Amino acid sequence: MLLEASTKDSITVLVVTGPVGSADVPELVDVVERRCATEPRGIVLDLTGVIELSAPVVEALQELASRSRFWPYPSLSLCASPLTGLGGAAVHRDAAQALRHVDDRSAAPRQRIELPSGPESPGLARVAVASFLSGLGLAALSDDVALVVSEMVTNAVRHGWAPVVLELETAADAVVIAVDDASPLAPRPRQADEQAEGGRGLMLVDLLSVEHGVRPQPPGKTVWARLQLPAACS
Repeated sequence: MLLEASTKDSITVLVVTGPVGSADVPELVDVVERRCATEPRGIVLDLTGVIELSAPVVEALQELASRSRFWPYPSLSLCASPLTGLGGAAVHRDAAQALRHVDDRSAAPRQRIELPSGPESPGLARVAVASFLSGLGLAALSDDVALVVSEMVTNAVRHGWAPVVLELETAADAVVIAVDDASPLAPRPRQADEQAEGGRGLMLVDLLSVEHGVRPQPPGKTVWARLQLPAACS
């Protein structure tokens, strides 16, 4: 496998050529994830010069593409020959077509709030959530979203490093929450007994969200969660 990287209009273009086998999966995934961490406008993965894709490679690429459908991951546009077996609506015929679709997600409403790294941050975050959702006619979601935001911001303040940044985005069927901090260490769930006042933060995030995760954001990380919109709102 040969891989060449370039940048076009703040979009990272990764051109892969030659046969790509199972042994190449870790390197390919690592390159894409490291490029995601630089927060490009988007990523185009050009596979039109690939001779053959093994089944594990196809599976890994489909997983990367699925993950990139949702912010805070940059959008990932794939282009490949039909002969590679990498089917799906998200696969484009060439790099030019893929480049035209990089900004397909860009219209979603988003808000970014820089927070102080102190005990007042969760309260400020909850106020920001209420204002953001109310402005979009989604005030009914404020309680659940505010609870998740409060837990994520509290974790960043207690265990991460400043600066702490909260970002909110609404998509067609979800609200996505992202909290950035400067510590590279991923949050770890803790066991809390029934009488404990803390320790349930990640458990609540897991309970209320349909997806959540952590991605590198050098020098720190982004912790994110996606909450499903009720059918009446989507």
